[in-house]
Amino acid sequence: MRLILHLLFGLLEVALIFPMLRENQTREARISRWARKLCHILNIQVINNAPSHRPSNAMLVANHISWLDIFVLDTVFVSRFVAKAEVRNWPFIGWLCQQTGTLFIKRERRHDTHKVNKQIAKILAAGNCVAIFPEGGTTCGMTTMAFNASLLQPAVDAHAYILPVALSYYDQYGQRSTAAAYIGEMSLLASIMQLVNQPLLEVRLHYFPLIASNQSSRKDIANQARLLITNHLSLNVRQDPQTVGLS
Repeated sequence: MRLILHLLFGLLEVALIFPMLRENQTREARISRWARKLCHILNIQVINNAPSHRPSNAMLVANHISWLDIFVLDTVFVSRFVAKAEVRNWPFIGWLCQQTGTLFIKRERRHDTHKVNKQIAKILAAGNCVAIFPEGGTTCGMTTMAFNASLLQPAVDAHAYILPVALSYYDQYGQRSTAAAYIGEMSLLASIMQLVNQPLLEVRLHYFPLIASNQSSRKDIANQARLLITNHLSLNVRQDPQTVGLS
């Protein structure tokens, strides 16, 4: 019931309050607060080693496990997300994502991809942060699929930085958990019920140092980001995050 009320509150806030807010920072603060409350309701603890400030003109590149990933990342830095077009049709969550700036893309359509890429490049060039999940799908979180290097092209065009982030979920005993995984034919409702039935989940966000997009090709950058994330996911030990510098 608390989750339903929180979703409804989010819908009302976006529909009634957001149109009256002129400052983008005010919107971001509300989005981040709503995301933190969502995690609190679901008994999800977020641990991260994020920099003290959100980097500008940066593309956040993360592995993808669940629809929850977007909101988990928003508890730290609010970014403009790039998601597959199907997400827009999800009840409640799809509309919330659309109204809070998520960019939807039909990757099988080259014209649509090119159009969205130009939009992303403009957002990055304006000094904003955009987040993508370059796997193009979700996994159980133990490893990663191949990264779609073409999704990094807007960062190259805007001379932006790449900020790799590794996401991993753990249960109440500190063991890796697949409870948050939204994979296969699982419905959104089934995923939510699975999360609600967990006593506790801990999600760890490991931020790596920035990578300049002009250092090498987009394919090499994609491979570098994937290697960093995959190697980190292979660790199955409890670690205390340490702040990394942006260089």
